[in-house]
Amino acid sequence: MDTKPPRRLGITAKLLIWCMMLVGIFYATTSLLMLRIQNLVEVSSAIVNVNYDMDLSAQRMIQQLLSLEENRKRYEILQKDAYMEAFVSDLEDFGKTLSSVLERHPDYRGPWAGLVREYAELLVRSRDTGPKVLPDRMVASWLETLVDARERNQQEMEARLNDLAAKSRAAERLGFMGLMVSIAFGVLGSVFIAYRLNISLSEIRRGIRELGGGEPTRPVRVNTRDELGELAQAFNTMAARLAEEEKMRQDFIAMLSHEIRTPLTSIRESVDLVESGAFGEVNEKQRHFLDISRQEALRLTHLLERLMKVSSLEAQRLRLAVEPLDAASLARQALDKMQSTALARNVALKAELPEDFVFVEADQEHVTQVLVNLLGNAIKFSPPESLVRLSVTPEPSGRFVIFCVVDEGPGIAPEEQERIFLKYYREPSVRGSVDGLGLGLSISRGIVEAHGGSLWLNSAPGCGSSFCFSLPKPKTMV
Repeated sequence: MDTKPPRRLGITAKLLIWCMMLVGIFYATTSLLMLRIQNLVEVSSAIVNVNYDMDLSAQRMIQQLLSLEENRKRYEILQKDAYMEAFVSDLEDFGKTLSSVLERHPDYRGPWAGLVREYAELLVRSRDTGPKVLPDRMVASWLETLVDARERNQQEMEARLNDLAAKSRAAERLGFMGLMVSIAFGVLGSVFIAYRLNISLSEIRRGIRELGGGEPTRPVRVNTRDELGELAQAFNTMAARLAEEEKMRQDFIAMLSHEIRTPLTSIRESVDLVESGAFGEVNEKQRHFLDISRQEALRLTHLLERLMKVSSLEAQRLRLAVEPLDAASLARQALDKMQSTALARNVALKAELPEDFVFVEADQEHVTQVLVNLLGNAIKFSPPESLVRLSVTPEPSGRFVIFCVVDEGPGIAPEEQERIFLKYYREPSVRGSVDGLGLGLSISRGIVEAHGGSLWLNSAPGCGSSFCFSLPKPKTMV
């Protein structure tokens, strides 16, 4: 029975889900805050529409009662109709205000039922008998009712104001806490997502650096099912195939070198035998072609030796016979070997050696090959009548000795400086004009690193190049 592959959640989907979660948190916080604000608005509206309106109405009704009582007393003393008319007008105005208040605030119909009834009876009698029908105790009772209602209303308004202030502070705290929680959740979540992505990207970058630097490539570990996980799987598959092909190439080179070495040896011996006159006298023309055959056979032999050395370095089978050696003697031997090549190209060689003996722990044959490779490259790329310097300098720490080969050639572009140490790599500007396989620097770096040192380059276009490497001193001399 076929099983469906697990559903893949891509990076875009993850980021979209994360954004939706942030929006949801923000929406929930905002909704809760809006509910609190709506509650505050309701309390504020109640204070304005109920308590404040009731306070103003009670105050106006008290002023109307005081004016009504004043006009009644003036009428009783002065007996003028104007005061009688003012009394009736104040009484009607009081009634209108009372009706308006009870219409807007029906909760007062019960507590003010007696006041309403007394007012209705008074209004009927006052039209027949005038202000005399208004006893002092009735006005005092009405005033007492209104003052008591106003005081209760003010207490209720004060309580609502305190409640409004408390709810405002609670809403402020809620908003601040919601904002802090949203920010904290957003920052922590973003840091977590960035951390997870950075781990995956760091693994992929590490694999790419190892593959690009020619180092043994370890598998990239990305435990996700998104696009980065797929990229890591594709990279691991590619690296495994490249490693397999590289091993096949190494085996092929080793096999080819062994198979060709024997015929080449036979060819060189046959050429030497013919040239010695064992099969008859050799004329000058024949000797010339025999020299060409010998040189080509030697060139092929050197090429096979280089290929074998590269294979040994890659397989970590390079055998070193290290011993304490005089660094200055190593430099002189290499200069002597390259003297004829330098003269042929009209390039001067100069040695800058220490006056005292400086020893290194090294294999003489292999270190000499490194120096010959570096000097050969320097001579090859130097213009005529220029100078190539070989210096030997003890490192300030006292643990290593620095060898440097400095030329006055065209220099190397910064983007090419690390690539030239790769196997079979040749700078594009010299591929068609200078012979070589691109193995010398790779072999030299492998030999130096096998000794526990390092090989590096300092160069700039138009300023020449300086190839330096370090070799350790004997432990007994550190």
